[in-house]
Amino acid sequence: YELHGRYLLGDDLGLGKTITAILSFTNKENLPAAVVVQAHLPLQWQEKINQFTKLKIHIVKTRKAYSLPAADVYIFKYTSLSGWTDVFAKGFFKSVVFDEIQELRHSTSDKYWSSRILSENVDKCLGMSATPIYNYGNEIYNVLNIVKPGCLGDEDDFLREWCKNDKVVRDPKALGTYLRDNHLFLRRTRADVGRELPIINKIVQHIDYDEEIVQSTEELSRILAIKVTQGNFMERGQAAREFDVQMRHTTGVSKAKQVAAYVRMLLENGEAIVLAGWHREVYEIWLKELQDFNPVMYTGSETTSQKKKSQKAFESGETNLFIISLRSGIGLDGLQYRSNIVVIGELDWSPKVHEQLIGRVDRDGQKQQVTAIFLVSDYGSDPVIIDVLGLKSSQSQGIVDPDAGLTTVYTDESRIKKMAETYLQRKTHSHG
Repeated sequence: YELHGRYLLGDDLGLGKTITAILSFTNKENLPAAVVVQAHLPLQWQEKINQFTKLKIHIVKTRKAYSLPAADVYIFKYTSLSGWTDVFAKGFFKSVVFDEIQELRHSTSDKYWSSRILSENVDKCLGMSATPIYNYGNEIYNVLNIVKPGCLGDEDDFLREWCKNDKVVRDPKALGTYLRDNHLFLRRTRADVGRELPIINKIVQHIDYDEEIVQSTEELSRILAIKVTQGNFMERGQAAREFDVQMRHTTGVSKAKQVAAYVRMLLENGEAIVLAGWHREVYEIWLKELQDFNPVMYTGSETTSQKKKSQKAFESGETNLFIISLRSGIGLDGLQYRSNIVVIGELDWSPKVHEQLIGRVDRDGQKQQVTAIFLVSDYGSDPVIIDVLGLKSSQSQGIVDPDAGLTTVYTDESRIKKMAETYLQRKTHSHG
């Protein structure tokens, strides 16, 4: 942090990035410091800082700027940055920490340009993310342009030199090495610090889907599909977006009961399950089908206090079923003491979303091997997303871990088969 004071820290999940940031606050030259976090994390950061220091903390309450009280560390949400740019421009803060900096991978957002003003007016900047690249390699340009503006030159030059098709990095490994050699990106893996967890057991399980649900939406899907292939430029773009939304929704709903049946099998074997999805209608089906297991929710619809209550209920053993939104779990800590099985009931286009999710249980404190079960159907968006995930993973892997070599998917289905046999035996006895 002393060489030039601007780094992207990409340590593996659970290796103490937060502690690294907090230690930087112990140097008085770095105060007052700003910490920018996702909407659900200010209190968690406050607790951590209080745990390790006696620094005075102020959580910024609103997007509208007001007279700040005296403090050492000011915690902002990404969503409230835009109202504070005048304060940032005055150079009030000496250092800034951007937690989960992948939030700034799109340069078209308000929070991106507000963050840029904040970064340009501090002496030191630390960006943190175990998953700095969510989709394609060009996103690392935007992220690093916040951490150290101009460090990769003009965007056009970067795209010309490193990318094909304006976004796919030609040689992810070479870019990853370049970033390290130029002290822009620091990353320690679990192996580097002697804290390796057992490799994640990934299982892709094919399940059936409800043909009636598929048929009821088939006509709309067909019309949209025709527009995607044959419409004019404007129609094609609009239809493609609608078709994607439609297909993902129908895919999720059409397999929701089958997902619930599979999860029921795990729950009846006494397992504690983290179940991930995306659509409200899918959650409703899961809640109805699995209501006898007293499920709790941690999705975009709950307030912060409701989420805390859900987490507490799951961690204390009041329930064995924790339903989470694919993109709601960033920064969530504690599930690893309760569960080692993540079931992904709906897929995301980005492999990093799945990684972040699995990282909620695959982290320090986990005593067992983690199993991630991807429940996929042969209908709709699932086969296509599985295909696309292969390309997106390779982009991120090369940049983040250029020395890692090819990663193989480790899978062991014997454990799940054994579970199914136990389940069937129990059913036979109960009916006998």
